[in-house]
Amino acid sequence: MFTQKLRHGCLLACMALLLAGPAHAVDVNSQDFIPAPAGTNAMLGYFTYTTRDSFVPTQGNTIKHDTSLESFVGIFRYARYMDIGGFRVGPQVLLPYGRLSNGSLGGAQLDSASGAGDPIFAAPVWLVTNPSTNLVVVPYLYVPAGSYDAGRTLNVGENRWKFDFQFGGTQVIAHDFTLHVSGDVMWYGKNDDALGTGVGTLKQDNTYQFQSWLSYAPPSDKTWNFAVGYSKYWGGRQRIDGIENGQATKADQVRLEVSKFLTPSFQVQGLVQKDIDVQGGFKEDFRTTLRLLKLF
Repeated sequence: MFTQKLRHGCLLACMALLLAGPAHAVDVNSQDFIPAPAGTNAMLGYFTYTTRDSFVPTQGNTIKHDTSLESFVGIFRYARYMDIGGFRVGPQVLLPYGRLSNGSLGGAQLDSASGAGDPIFAAPVWLVTNPSTNLVVVPYLYVPAGSYDAGRTLNVGENRWKFDFQFGGTQVIAHDFTLHVSGDVMWYGKNDDALGTGVGTLKQDNTYQFQSWLSYAPPSDKTWNFAVGYSKYWGGRQRIDGIENGQATKADQVRLEVSKFLTPSFQVQGLVQKDIDVQGGFKEDFRTTLRLLKLF
């Protein structure tokens, strides 16, 4: 029989899964650190479907029997590229919307949830940008304005502020291959209404993330791009009123990505991901994302 705290600990893990790891750090695609020319606007749409069939607590055995969770997430993203003080910058806003469904944990049914997620504001600054090398720093601010009802088992919003600092870069190697590497640290505010009726204070340790991509653009047709990637999260242990709830952000993940510019200003990208090791949350057995990009 699951206690209320364990059920709400599961709630927080589910929230972490909605935005490709918002309670983790910030996932990047293989070409995100290559800036557009100054004066360019970019509109992006992300559509992500994820399935999970096991839950791995920080202590104890994996919960697999009668355990599942599905999510669908859509994100609208707008960015504007410009030069300020000799640096390329790209202020942007991300507006997520999501749905969690078919949730169960060891036979305990979890409520479904849908609604707006917490909006995200970002402001990447490129310290170096040239045809072969890019270095960028990116601050992200998560604003607790998403849908949140502390009386429900699952929620889309998180009811807490978050800040992520990301540093990354790209390096062209062997002409047609590009290496992309980044590191993140995520800081969390507290949620003072984690268990409902204004009680239960959730606090979380910092989360750290390392990401890498190796991409290939065929010399015969540079409108195509193929990439393989790896991500590692660690840290992020959660506590409610000082007691650990079995949640953290430890995960290793592999990724495959392919993209195509159908026109000089419109790109379609497909991405599949799978967790190979998890501790402290639901394990993603399959995640797929369709991303549409329009430059103008």
